[in-house]
Amino acid sequence: MRVAADASGSVDQPWTLPESWTWVALRDVGSWTSGGTPKSTEPGYYNGPISWFRITDLNEGRLRRSEKSLTIRGLQASSAKLIEAPFLMFAMYGASIGKMAISEIDASTNQAIACCSPSEAANIDFLFLALQRSKKSIVALGQGGAQPNISQRILLDCRIPLPPLSEQRRIVERIESLFAEIAEGEAALEDARKGLETFCRALLKAAATGELTRDWRENNQPKETGHDLLARIKAERDATPKSGRGKRAAASAPLDTSDLSELPEGWAWARISDVGVVQLGRQRSPQHHQGENMHRYLRVANVFEDRIELGDVKEMNFTPPELKTFELRRNDILLNEGQTPDLLGRPAMWRSDERGMCFQNTLLRFRATEPMEPEFCFLVFRHYLHAKRFKQESQITTNIAHLSSGRFSVIEFPVPPIDEQREIVRRALTALDSTVDTKLVFEQQKADATRLRQAILKSAFEGTLVPQEPTDEPASSFLSRLKAQESANPKQMKRRKKV
Repeated sequence: MRVAADASGSVDQPWTLPESWTWVALRDVGSWTSGGTPKSTEPGYYNGPISWFRITDLNEGRLRRSEKSLTIRGLQASSAKLIEAPFLMFAMYGASIGKMAISEIDASTNQAIACCSPSEAANIDFLFLALQRSKKSIVALGQGGAQPNISQRILLDCRIPLPPLSEQRRIVERIESLFAEIAEGEAALEDARKGLETFCRALLKAAATGELTRDWRENNQPKETGHDLLARIKAERDATPKSGRGKRAAASAPLDTSDLSELPEGWAWARISDVGVVQLGRQRSPQHHQGENMHRYLRVANVFEDRIELGDVKEMNFTPPELKTFELRRNDILLNEGQTPDLLGRPAMWRSDERGMCFQNTLLRFRATEPMEPEFCFLVFRHYLHAKRFKQESQITTNIAHLSSGRFSVIEFPVPPIDEQREIVRRALTALDSTVDTKLVFEQQKADATRLRQAILKSAFEGTLVPQEPTDEPASSFLSRLKAQESANPKQMKRRKKV
């Protein structure tokens, strides 16, 4: 098998190379082997002095240690070999097919890794970069379904462009220099991204605590305080018959605010259920997988912070009464009920007028009670996510944290006057909208860095990254001379060490 040609070349020569370069199969630029695994049931095979690499160790860089090791007895009882450093490793099986690393220590590997000790005609770093450049084409040759694999025979038949040895070293040096510059740019970009995230968290906190509108309060006297607003909501609720299964405020003792932070003048503490209705989603069941009233529904996999992904939405049967309970309306807020602890309560707002969209019981729905501003509630929930407030109320089972509707409903909630809520929303959304464009720039620059690396590799292996030197011995001549030497002395190449 060969790497596929582009539009300008053939299978044997995918593109035109400089005169001193040549196309070679991987088998012609090194000594290849693979490893083995001793029987795990036998005692005395592991935790010895011999480093033993597995696919999970491969890090796309250089390795000086392994997580596992073999004894001499374990090495001799398997097909593993002790290979002299440095040598290149290429994963041939599973989801990690194509992962690579260079071992800088004498070591052995398991059978899932192809190992290459380069010949004198190939610089090991150049060979590593050449395989990176061709990895996508090589991996495409893999066979199998859930666990794809590529045989060593197929791998060794793949062809790469080979320049003179001295030019290989110049190419490696130039690529490493350019990649280092890109890495510095990416590090600066990551610092800027973290700074932006810090700004967003601080903004959400300022919105939820009243710091964002400190100056606004100095010049605006509210017609109705937070306490007045809560009293009005309660009076309207008491006058309205309760319907559905959503949780409202418990008619128990007032909220204990002794341990809560002091709020700005005119604000009031309440429970979440005092300002909205909380509803747990519909439980999945085989009996609901088909029926006359199939409707789409959202689950945890669809709900991210301030974002709902609709690329993979499933359906369930919802009877008309169930649809009335679980159907989403514009400005409903969905929060993850079950998630890893730090992501528990991750909220997103449903901003569509689409009818018939429901939600599963891995999500909580909060529907703000008028005249509460839903966008303000959403800002508070986003702040609680980052402040780990939801995590404090979680119950953890099998590494998954859960936030029951009951525990969520009684969490404290700050209530400003309605006019101030609207001002907070206006200021916060204006600032957050400006960060969206910045985040898009970060993502674009991150993608540009990846494309730039690929462009550098493309230029390197087409022979245009560094100039050719007329005094360099052509690669084909060097290979011919090396083969003649090996024929005269077949034991010249080092590949395996004696134990």
